[in-house]
Amino acid sequence: MNDETGSVMNFFYQIFPAVCYEKEIPDHFQIPSLYFPPPSVFDENDTVSTFKKVFSLNVKLFHHDSQKAHDHAERIADAVRQVRHAIPLVDQSGADTGESLRISRIETRIGDAGTASIIVQWNSRYWYKREAQPSLETIDFTNGVK
Repeated sequence: MNDETGSVMNFFYQIFPAVCYEKEIPDHFQIPSLYFPPPSVFDENDTVSTFKKVFSLNVKLFHHDSQKAHDHAERIADAVRQVRHAIPLVDQSGADTGESLRISRIETRIGDAGTASIIVQWNSRYWYKREAQPSLETIDFTNGVK
């Protein structure tokens, strides 16, 4: 799990402290609980120096009935909205990094019996790999310069 997905999981857990599953849902899972599958990722063009990855995370919230599940899902979504879609980033140990993750979209949907979905999207930018260029300090400009 990357730090961004872990940060979303941490924020959701702070609002709705329930059992969180991230690998697979066991046959006899606890209710209420949250399931965090790996996010879907696709790329977009960005700048001449960076590329953008768009993450979409479909979190499932399990409760005793669908309406309760959706109510809690909406409460979590409202908590994200109340912090202006900027949730704190945490590192692998759970410590706050001082930075934040900007959520670009959050949506809730009522699901099958006892479930609701929270769909979270965010963008991340990464630098392109660049070949090492020689430093201009090693080039001698003694000839042909006017």
